Amino acid sequence: MLLVGLVFDIVADMHHTYQQLDLQTLIDLLAEETEKYTKAFIIGGLKESSQQRDIINALVEEINIRKREIIAVKADQDGSRMANDFPCC
Repeated sequence: MLLVGLVFDIVADMHHTYQQLDLQTLIDLLAEETEKYTKAFIIGGLKESSQQRDIINALVEEINIRKREIIAVKADQDGSRMANDFPCC
């Protein structure tokens, strides 16, 4: 149970750290962490592969958050453009 709490704390710290990085850096980091996970998985390192999987999941979550934010901003910009092109009153 202590290990689960420790992993949760590590993942929470990772989320905070990842928020400071730009999207391209997150994608590059995901590639590096995926490579580390693959190596750990191949040699049978259960603890290491589990930790890498947690890191990968946190990175994917942050990347998805960023993608949703970008899509929302673009949708807002497109909506504003349409509103300006077609005034209602």
